[in-house]
Amino acid sequence: DRRHSPPTNTVPLRSSSLAAHHQQGWWLSALHAPMLLDSVRAALASRSQTLLPSLHAEGTDCYRLFHGATEGEPGCTLERFGDLLLWQTFRDPPDMDPQELLPRLRDLVEDETGVPLRAVHWNARQKRQRSREGVLVPPGAPLLAAEHVGSEIGLKYRIDVPPPGRDPNLYLDFRAARRWLAANSEGRDVLNAFAFTCGAGVAALAGGARHVTNLDFSQSALDVGRENARLNGLPAGAFECVCGDALPALRQLAGLPTNTDRRSRGGRGRGGGRAGNRRASGRGGGGASSLAPRLRQRAFDVG
Repeated sequence: DRRHSPPTNTVPLRSSSLAAHHQQGWWLSALHAPMLLDSVRAALASRSQTLLPSLHAEGTDCYRLFHGATEGEPGCTLERFGDLLLWQTFRDPPDMDPQELLPRLRDLVEDETGVPLRAVHWNARQKRQRSREGVLVPPGAPLLAAEHVGSEIGLKYRIDVPPPGRDPNLYLDFRAARRWLAANSEGRDVLNAFAFTCGAGVAALAGGARHVTNLDFSQSALDVGRENARLNGLPAGAFECVCGDALPALRQLAGLPTNTDRRSRGGRGRGGGRAGNRRASGRGGGGASSLAPRLRQRAFDVG
C-alpha cells in the first residue's frame, strides 16, 4: 500500500511537519495524476458517443461524467451541473496540486464534450481533507450566475457551489425516481418525504400531480425547493413544504400518536448526528422550529 510506504518519486505536502504526515501516510505520488487523467479521458470518450447526446436531447445538463468506484479511481466523482464542473473526493485528496488538476479536468471535459464550463470546483467530502494541516484546498469556484440553474429532463433546478463537504443541490443518483414520478404522478397526491431541495416533488408536480407535500428537516433546503418550483412555473398552491422531523410527522399523517421530536431533545437530532449537523451548518438547518409541525391525518397516492 503506497500510502504507508512512500514511493521513490513523491511530492511532499505543503506542511511544516512532513515527518508527522509521513507517519500518517499523507504522501502524494506524482505517478498517480496521469493515471487519473487517463481514466477520466476514457470515461468521457465512452459517454460522448451516445449517452451525452441523448441526455442533451432530452434537456438534461446535470450528469456524472466520471464515477471513480467503477472506473478505476475509487473515492472520487466528476459531475456536471449546468455551467458548474464539480470534482468530489470522498477519501484522500488528489495527488496533484488542485490548482493544476482542476483546469486540466475542465479542459478534458470541454475537449471531449464540446461543452464550455464557467466554473470548476473541488468539493472535499471528508473533513480531514479540508482541515488537516498541509492538505491543499483550492479557493472556491468563480461566481456562477446569480440564479444559476441546471436542467434535468427539461426541468430547471437551482444549482449553487456546495459548501465544503456538503451535497450539491440535486442528487444525481435519484434521477430514475424523478423520471418515474414525472411519468406516473398525473392526478395523484404525492408525499415527498426527506425531500431535501424537492427535486422529486418538482418532477411529480410537473408530471401532473394534483398536490405535492414535501417534508424535510431543513428549512433552507425547502426554500431552494420552492425556488425550483417557481423556476418551472409550477402552482405554489399545489406545492406544499413542511419543515419537520420526518418520523413524528409521518406518524401524524398516518393518524398515530407521537410525542417525540429529535429537534427538541439532545442526541442525534441536536448536533449529534446528520440532522443536527445539517441544522448547525447553515445550509442544512436554516431555522427549523423546535416544535414538531401539527399535521392532520392524510392519505397519499404516491409516497
